[in-house]
Amino acid sequence: MKKQRTKFSGHQTFSFRYGWLEKGYAFVRDGNRFSDETAIVKLGVGKNMVESIKYWCEMTGIIENGAVTPFGDRLLDDNEGWDPFLEDQASWWMLHWNLITNEAFKTSGAALFFNLRNTEFSKKDVATAALQFVETGKKAPSDSIIMRDVDCYIRAYCGTQRFEKKKAKDESFECPLQELNIIQPMSDNELYRFTIGRKTTLPPEIIGYAMSKFLSRDGTNKHSTTVQNALYQENSPGQAFMLDENALVEVIQELCENKAWSKQFGFTESAGNAQIYCYVGSNDAEDLLESYYRRGNA
Repeated sequence: MKKQRTKFSGHQTFSFRYGWLEKGYAFVRDGNRFSDETAIVKLGVGKNMVESIKYWCEMTGIIENGAVTPFGDRLLDDNEGWDPFLEDQASWWMLHWNLITNEAFKTSGAALFFNLRNTEFSKKDVATAALQFVETGKKAPSDSIIMRDVDCYIRAYCGTQRFEKKKAKDESFECPLQELNIIQPMSDNELYRFTIGRKTTLPPEIIGYAMSKFLSRDGTNKHSTTVQNALYQENSPGQAFMLDENALVEVIQELCENKAWSKQFGFTESAGNAQIYCYVGSNDAEDLLESYYRRGNA
């Protein structure tokens, strides 16, 4: 895995909106570039939004280096894609995973899910965690840049707080990630909290996919980890999806009981040491996604 760089800008402070990823995918698939003078007309948005669409398509793995990725095609292809119109909420969980575990960049989104250790937090807490990504000796971005990035990611997941009397006109366009209901604003208008536990719209196959990616992330292709590591380590499924121990163990057991995956997943508990086994390699992880979408369309 290449060394990650920090990235605290690029979205132009716009959380992405319904239709943006599909629109960006089709735009690039058809041979266009976001730098083209015609991009504003073809995408039907302003210049800053063109940049924002590019940012979110790149950060979710839909496009890379100006081209559609194999993942983007498998998800959004008009004829053979898993979910071309992103109608299945499982797809948003998968895109959420791609976004915050991006292997090229560390963002305030990654800090939000992996570097806080409390279920309740403020924007300042996230900004402090994000600054820890900056390497020693390198100049840190200004407080305003960090806070804009933090604010953009929090709005992506829970919108403008419902307790505010005045809303910007822009906020009538919600981000699809809000439907995941993984972050909630608290009534004092300053704090937020994670929703911990099993997520009814999050299929076991998506968590299995994430587990495979988690175990192979450092290039060692490990096949097992402790439940505690799977719950609390950086880039772990537990932190990404805000699962508790019961929810994680239940999902792994469901995969163990699934005929298609019973040989690829395992769970043991001995002398208080609970261990998860996953024999799905990183290169085969998308087979889990294929299995889920094929089942859904059967």
